[in-house]
Amino acid sequence: MGISLDREKIIEEAREVFRIEIEALEKVRLSLDADFVDAVELILSCRGKVVLSGMGKSGIIAKKIAATLSSTGTLSVFMHPGEGLHGDLGMVDQKDVMIIIGKSGESDEISMMLPVLKKIGCSIISITANLDSTLARNSDVILDASIDREACSLNLAPTSSTTAALVMGDALATILSKVKKFKEENFALFHPAGRLGKRLLYKVSDLMFGIEKVAVSDKDDSFNDVLIKMIDKNLGACLVLDKGELLGIISDGDLKRIFTKYQDYSDLKAHQVMIPLPKTIEADITAYNALLVMQKVKNPISVLPVLANGKPVGLLRLHELLEAGL
Repeated sequence: MGISLDREKIIEEAREVFRIEIEALEKVRLSLDADFVDAVELILSCRGKVVLSGMGKSGIIAKKIAATLSSTGTLSVFMHPGEGLHGDLGMVDQKDVMIIIGKSGESDEISMMLPVLKKIGCSIISITANLDSTLARNSDVILDASIDREACSLNLAPTSSTTAALVMGDALATILSKVKKFKEENFALFHPAGRLGKRLLYKVSDLMFGIEKVAVSDKDDSFNDVLIKMIDKNLGACLVLDKGELLGIISDGDLKRIFTKYQDYSDLKAHQVMIPLPKTIEADITAYNALLVMQKVKNPISVLPVLANGKPVGLLRLHELLEAGL
């Protein structure tokens, strides 16, 4: 049995959810005060780790904040309050900072944890909408995440409140990373599988073929010898050298030109058919910059000789750069 939907009303009600949550964020934004700075200072002075915790939906938000902090240079872990009461509190040390999220600040599991945390001696930051709660009273720093109402039509399901807590955590992570001068290179190190990580971490030397795998000819080698070497190595190019110095390159794309220009190429030498002084790339350049060099020309380059200290050390192909997902 189908359900008849009023499409315009659905869109209107969805926009109302956005409006309520935006207003909640604006309220929390305006409530930021010196306590936020105190929280940042407490985390910066932490000699241990930051432990995030929260029950239910707040726990899911705490997990995300822990992940964001860790990926932006602040060592953080998540601890479920229920698991904490059954042994995981052993991960908390006096040198740690706890960030506990709870709208009411009165959940049984959190309330039961607090005396133990006080005994351990760690610092506690709370993100809560109830500034008179058990959680707030036992916190060293209270971050006010009070909202007027949830976006849920019943004003029950955590919606605005979890959004407010999430953005508070994002604000902490962002400010901490700025104060610590966390850079793109640091972010990439923690995200090696992501596109940014690959672009910043991969060097030409990581994706090139070493010189031992590349077809290499002397400038006076015959064109027939060049062809045999290119077929044997099968990388789409041959580097033409003279006493170890790069003179030119012959690529698969050049073969059509050569066969069209010369009816008899049996007496041709490598230096007669090579492309002299080809564009090159240094081995320690990022692979992403090499990709830009190869693509940002009228006719994209498919192969690049790789140099180190002015000497040829390998060959970089466009295929490997694209395959790496740069």
